[in-house]
Amino acid sequence: MKHKLLFLIAALAFICSSAAQAGITVSPYVSIKSTKSVKPQKKDKTKETETVKQRQEAGIRGSVSFWRLFSLTAGVGQSKLTTTQKVMDAKDEYGEIDYEKDLNMSTENPEQELKITETQRNAKLTVAIDPGFWIFILRAKAGVTAQQRILETEQEGTEPTMLTFGPTYKPHSGFGLGVRFSRSMYAMAEYTFNHYKFPEIEPFEREATLSFSISL
Repeated sequence: MKHKLLFLIAALAFICSSAAQAGITVSPYVSIKSTKSVKPQKKDKTKETETVKQRQEAGIRGSVSFWRLFSLTAGVGQSKLTTTQKVMDAKDEYGEIDYEKDLNMSTENPEQELKITETQRNAKLTVAIDPGFWIFILRAKAGVTAQQRILETEQEGTEPTMLTFGPTYKPHSGFGLGVRFSRSMYAMAEYTFNHYKFPEIEPFEREATLSFSISL
């Protein structure tokens, strides 16, 4: 009984110590995400068409840190992108959606233009290691992204189509560098790899993020 009491006291002391060392941080952020897709040309198979899409995302994150070294972060964000491309070049860069089948795209005229408006809603759960050196903060992180995609298409001669795809769950990883302005405020620049073809490491979506954090 005495040993159990000592164990309970030690456990409570550890929990109280952890709580005292924990900190809550709120971080609004903006990011630019970039994907690249390569497609062989139909007229000349030896040549390829390279398409790069960039999305601007904005959102907010909340973090709980322990001993100023480890942190658990949950965040939500949204981006919206409208593109216009020829039917013969229209292709989902993630390889998840068949435009012809899922979005009722007509292929009768390959030169016809297709307008696609895509809204992405992302929720991320991330575990990070944040060692600090003077006013600088280094970050290494990994986690899971839940993503929902809402696509709306407009094509002459067909009815507008809307498709909601997901949510899907994919891993992400990355690193960052921050500068602390005070005990409660710092800014962080991060580079993230969104592994949308997991378990394959490549290809991945690149994301550059800038956030400003306030500790509560």
